[in-house]
Order: sequence, then C-alpha cells, then structure tokens
Amino acid sequence: MSKHGLYLAVLLSVSTISIILIPVYAEVTSLKTNALFYKGGSTIYFSGTILNTDPPNVTILVFDPTGKFILLASGNADNNHQFQIAVDTSTSTNQQKFLLKGTYNATAFIANKENGQTVNFVFSPDGSPMIPSPPTSLTASVISSTEIDLSWTAPSNPGGTQSLGYEIGRSTDGGSTWSTSVIPISSTTFTDVGLTPNTSYMYRVYAVNQAGTSIPSNVTSAVTLQTPGQTATQGTMNTTTNQSSTPLAELLQQRLADAQRLQELLHGGNSGSTNPSGSVQVIHLNETMAVNDASSSLGVQKPANVSGNNSSQSSINFDIHLVVYPVISLVGVGIVVYVLYLRRKRKPLGGAVVEKKDIVVPPDVTSDQKDGDYAMMIIKNRLAKGEITVDEFKALKDELSEP
Repeated sequence: MSKHGLYLAVLLSVSTISIILIPVYAEVTSLKTNALFYKGGSTIYFSGTILNTDPPNVTILVFDPTGKFILLASGNADNNHQFQIAVDTSTSTNQQKFLLKGTYNATAFIANKENGQTVNFVFSPDGSPMIPSPPTSLTASVISSTEIDLSWTAPSNPGGTQSLGYEIGRSTDGGSTWSTSVIPISSTTFTDVGLTPNTSYMYRVYAVNQAGTSIPSNVTSAVTLQTPGQTATQGTMNTTTNQSSTPLAELLQQRLADAQRLQELLHGGNSGSTNPSGSVQVIHLNETMAVNDASSSLGVQKPANVSGNNSSQSSINFDIHLVVYPVISLVGVGIVVYVLYLRRKRKPLGGAVVEKKDIVVPPDVTSDQKDGDYAMMIIKNRLAKGEITVDEFKALKDELSEP
C-alpha cells in the first residue's frame, strides 16, 4: 500500500470512531420548578424531560441574582425520559450559597449548556416577599361612549405572597399625567365607566403585594364612542350665521319691481307730470342696497362686539354660494337701469318734461312789417323750443325767401 493510501485509511478510521463515540444530543426538552417562590430552608425541585434518544444523565447549574454560579447538581432520567433533581437549601453548605434575596435561575442540559433549558425562581432567605413581576398582554375594548373594558395576564411571579392586587393607571393627556385605582387579586379584568364620549384614554397595569409595586405592563389606548349627534372632533366652532328672515328670492323680486317702475315712469307719459313751477320732474328710485340689507340677505354675519376705533376686530363670515348668484342678478338689473338712463338722457320721453330755456328772437317791429316776417318769427321760435330740427328750419326758411 502506498503512503497516500495509508494516510487515507487512518483518516477514515478516526472519523468513524468519532461518530460512534460523540453522538449528537437534542439536550433537555423541558424544565420547571415546583414553585415560583422559596424561603430559606426549603427544598427546590427541578423536573423536566429529555428525548428517548438521549443519554439519561442530566446536569443543572444554578446562578444567584447577580449572575454568579453557585451550585452544580445532577441526576438521571427514568424509563419515561423524565427526571427530577432536588436541591436542599437547609444544609449548611447550601445555606452559604443561597444568601441573597432575589431571582435565581437554573439551566439543565445533557452535554451542551447552550442547548439546555432555563427556569427562574425567587428565593428569600428570611421568607419575606419579593416585588412581583409585571402583568403582561394588557388590552382595552371600547364598549360604549362612557365605558372601556381592560384585561391582562397575571404576572409570572407573584413575589411569594397571595395578597396580590393590581393598580390601574389611566391618562387622558398622552401619558403626561396618570390617575390610579386598585382592584383585588381575584380578577385580571377591569371595567372603567363614567368616561367622556369621543375621548382617548391610555392605560397601564401594575402588580402589587406586601413587598411593593411591580414595573408597569405594556401601555394600551382606546377612544370612547361618540354620543348620538356628536361631531367627530370636540370643540368645533359653530359657523352658523345670523341671516335675515327675508328670503333672497323676495329681495330679488323687489329689485325687479323697482326696475319695472323706473321703466314705467320713463315711458308711461302720465305717471311723470310737470310740477306747477314748470321744472323737470325728478324721479327718485331707491335701487341702492345698503350694507346692512346686503349682509342680511347674502348670509353675512355682523360682528357682535366692535369697538369704536378698532375695526380690525370685526369679523365677517359668509358663504360664497350665497353670493355668486345674487351678485349676477344685481349686475343684470344695474345694466338695465343704466341703459334706460342713457336713453332718457339722450331723448326726453313721455310726460317727463325737460326744462329748457326759451330762446326768444326779438321780432323786427317796423311799420312796414310783412306777413313773411311773422312766419319767419314763428319757425324761429319752434326751432328754439326744439319742435323742429335745424334741417327743417333751413328748408322752411328757403321756402319763405322764395318770391
């Protein structure tokens, strides 16, 4: 056999022996103690299970509350692959090892500690209780606008006493301040009533015994339901405006009637008569809309408190939907009135008499005045009064001057 073949045979032999002598173990599959709290002089029982393919030898390492190793114990699993190992703290040797009050832990394994199982327990040399561990899995359920129900899981270690209670912490300002209430041990639920509708509440729970109060549980929050008719956000400002009792449609009809009355006065003839002094009749049409009238009809809210010189403090709120169509209607009425006004200004109509100064052409009074001179005087007066046009005057003048 060559040298390389010999090396290969040796390596295969060593590998086979290693596989046979060093099996792969699944380690301990479960571990527990017979109590969560022990006092000095008591016996601690560790029990658990292993796989049926593992060796029966089980080792337990115990560590004090500071994490220092203090004790090694060992035992064997039975035919059902279960084991129980007892540690008596009343012996003089173990009394020197269990000196501290607090939470101890123990790890059970077969070949590798990192693959074993660990359990915690509380030991008190003088038997006084320990502060319990915190509650867990706190949840909140909203029942109504004034009630929220809480539930949680009891602490894993009550601290060695049966007189355990719970303290409920409640906050309505995001956790800045908390109010508390205490409930008895018999329940891991709490009904919080008399709450404010549509309000957010935060909760946390503490476990309490003779030794003190645990650290808090997880924090949970819930919002109470709204009452019927309540808005989603509290404190919303009321934006209802003080509107006039006169509907907007009636106001527009009134403005249209005023425009029609103006048209009748301009074209009716008899409705506008000349006063005794002979001056032109003045037609008054109240078509201006005052600020108060417009504000009341368009949904404008008048400021309640306005100081004399501080006009910036007044606030006018209005709905834009109530402004668009009335403004369009008023603009249309204004255009009609303006057109009628231009027509009236350009040419007098109906019974509206325009006051004009009479232009009197002095007649040529001579002893030899003829009929043609009187005719000329007449047409001049008619021209001055506006009864004939200039072109008509010239035509009549030419006819009178012909022989």
